[in-house]
Amino acid sequence: MEDEADDHFAQAPATTGPSRVLIVGGGFAGLAAARQLRRRFRVTLVDTKEYFEFTPGIMRAYCKPESWQTITFMYQHTIEKVWGIRFIWGEVTWLDSTLRSATFKSMFGTEQDSVPYDFCILANGCNFNQLMETGESPWFPTVHECNREKSTTVHVDERFYEGRRRRILEEHFMLQHLNKQKAQVLIVGAGFMGVEWACELRHFFSGLRITLTDFLPRCLGPLPEDAARYCESYMQSHGIRTQYGVKFDKDSHTFWSKVGLPGGAAKIYTFPGVKNSNYFLPKVVLSERGPGGGGWIIFNKKLQVMDKHNKVWGDGRVFVVGDSNLGSIGELSNWEIAPMPKTAYPAEQQAVHACRNICTLDTALRNRARTAGLRSTWHPWGAGIFAISLGPGDGCVVVGVKDEKGSGCLWSTGTVAAAQKQLIENTKMRHCRGDGLLAMVAWYLIHHWPINLCGTGPLISCI
Repeated sequence: MEDEADDHFAQAPATTGPSRVLIVGGGFAGLAAARQLRRRFRVTLVDTKEYFEFTPGIMRAYCKPESWQTITFMYQHTIEKVWGIRFIWGEVTWLDSTLRSATFKSMFGTEQDSVPYDFCILANGCNFNQLMETGESPWFPTVHECNREKSTTVHVDERFYEGRRRRILEEHFMLQHLNKQKAQVLIVGAGFMGVEWACELRHFFSGLRITLTDFLPRCLGPLPEDAARYCESYMQSHGIRTQYGVKFDKDSHTFWSKVGLPGGAAKIYTFPGVKNSNYFLPKVVLSERGPGGGGWIIFNKKLQVMDKHNKVWGDGRVFVVGDSNLGSIGELSNWEIAPMPKTAYPAEQQAVHACRNICTLDTALRNRARTAGLRSTWHPWGAGIFAISLGPGDGCVVVGVKDEKGSGCLWSTGTVAAAQKQLIENTKMRHCRGDGLLAMVAWYLIHHWPINLCGTGPLISCI
């Protein structure tokens, strides 16, 4: 299949002048791709919001709002002034692979417009609540036009920096009110996000009575046992009640009795998993399976978008990276590429691999080569790293996690782990903003290091 795709590329006409690359979505993957391609291509990045937000730090921001300013920056200044890339603040509503153009509505426009491309990278991410049709949750702003009218926070427009700030302040003030009342708070889902949220709430709002529950028999279900024991011990010692092996049903008296809250809870936070936001793509390239009922972009090992008939879509010029793709290739127990967590590292690594293949494909088209020689991606070692905060001064870092349950090991705990996570946040923000030479060099080497001693990639790979 891959050889056939390479032969097909050679039949496409070569372009004149620098090729145009359209990146749909910012975030870690979109910015990584833009930085990689900006010197060789005419790059345009389209995003529905005007700011970048460091999603792994958003829980701390709800508890300590002043920290939100340290994990955000305005796209236009950084993308256009620092990186020299064209930025469109708008929402892509349709991608036409035949005409090689994207239809979008700009933030202050009244009509649809279009932007052409020679290559396209889909880095539009996902939402974090598969229980709601809109995927709405506090952990990612509600920014898509089709969801905003259905949003529970429609009174604030989170596409704007100020709208997102107001949303965070409203949640913070509500938590302050509940804290004064010593209210019951239920957190459903004891994965690493649920554990983090419970511990952040305990640290900043000591009056809350917090209960964490999950249908699995312990917290951090897919992560190693020693990490689960450490987190469980921390939560028990800090007064966080845990109840496992219980399926969530807010309308069931039996459920509330099992979790020890017969009177219910004043506030419920759910962490039910991810949901796609690929509504602007034809269904032929979207999966029938996957988290939240499917709808994830199908792709091959070259990171090219595929259709349901296992054929390369869009002449092989449309690539997908990060949280919007299916996350795996092959079938259960026989993966060609095992499922990847929807975290920053694998998203950025996919962006690096996709950019490498776009450069190769662009050269092949210009030279009218018979084959493009695209290279396969792999499951990167960084996909097995999880840094879990247990409040500002404690945490644990897990490494080596694979698709097998319980794989990986506990790397660090306590203040060391908390410092490691803070270091990641600080250096990554400087890297994304382009204002720290040391951070930029460090992260460039992390994603381009040619020797792979971990993960499933080749031992030597020049990327």
